Amino acid sequence: MWESKYVNQNKGDLVVAEVKIQSVTKMFGEVKAVNDFNAVIADGEFVSILGPSGCGKTTMLRMIAGFERATYGEIYIGDKLVSSSQANKFVPPEDRNIGMVFQSYAVWPHMNVFDNVAYPLKIKKYSKQQIMEKTTRALELVHLEAFSKRLPNQLSGGQQQRVALARALVGEPRLLLLDEPLSNLDAKLRESMRFEIKELQKQLGITVIYVTHDQAEAMAMSDRIIVMNQGVIQQSDMPEFVYESPANQIVADFIGLVNFIPAEVSAENIILPSINHILYSPGYRAGKALLAVRPEHIVMTTAENIGVSGTLLHKFYLGDSIDCRVAVKKEIIRVIGKASVYQHFQSGDEVTLQFEKIMVFPQD
Repeated sequence: MWESKYVNQNKGDLVVAEVKIQSVTKMFGEVKAVNDFNAVIADGEFVSILGPSGCGKTTMLRMIAGFERATYGEIYIGDKLVSSSQANKFVPPEDRNIGMVFQSYAVWPHMNVFDNVAYPLKIKKYSKQQIMEKTTRALELVHLEAFSKRLPNQLSGGQQQRVALARALVGEPRLLLLDEPLSNLDAKLRESMRFEIKELQKQLGITVIYVTHDQAEAMAMSDRIIVMNQGVIQQSDMPEFVYESPANQIVADFIGLVNFIPAEVSAENIILPSINHILYSPGYRAGKALLAVRPEHIVMTTAENIGVSGTLLHKFYLGDSIDCRVAVKKEIIRVIGKASVYQHFQSGDEVTLQFEKIMVFPQD
């Protein structure tokens, strides 16, 4: 098994793979693709950068890798400054001791699996014995040792992605960067690969920065999630806090499912004019706001006078759960619950909704 930290041959000490990003901005002409990005990724941490297409997450990853140069700011990998606009310093990708896996598999079709994985070592002039040992070890890590002589067109999509992962790991990098590596796989394979990548990271103890637009991937794999929108960090926190306590409406909307209802907050109450309902909930800042409630935090019953009355419009059977749409005055509210609980409800039923857990976001 590889060590989780790599020995610095000059100093004889351990080199950590902490990544520090300080006030990094990337301009493309007049457009700020990344705006004042600040983050510290700890040694051995698995951090996902999550956001919609065009939010700047891949650009940030490419700056860490060295494929793009930051317009402003500094990037450190370990104690090494690899990019600085002030010091006019820039370390090329091949000298950053990183591994990278792209969205496309990027495996060479004319090379067999072994040669694909061994290629980075050959470029760096490793000995034949070192190439054999390190490549064999990398293939064992991704369970492809029996496929070493096959060509990529003889492999499944998941196996090709494992080849790309082995090639990124073969040089024993201290930092692994992944740019939406599972987006070309089918749903079932994507789910299994999530856990394989996470197990590999735990086994090797390396630092991972993972870019994705898939919230389920980020939630399942990450120690911490950095949510971006329009080039700006919206929240950086553990997955459960990002989900349960989103910093703003943007994060709440992007992570999971959510109902938004216009609200007016007073000293003690939250007034919901569009559904003609008032919640007693002190402690929020007075003024116009949005009430947010996740579909699984709403209980649908047939009891009267204990919540908000509405009409069940549609229900969708999802196997373990049922996804419902309920008309309440001017709003269509989404409710999700266990199939065993909601299976007896029918479209057209008069129902009552109880909000078990709410979030309130000031309009400004």
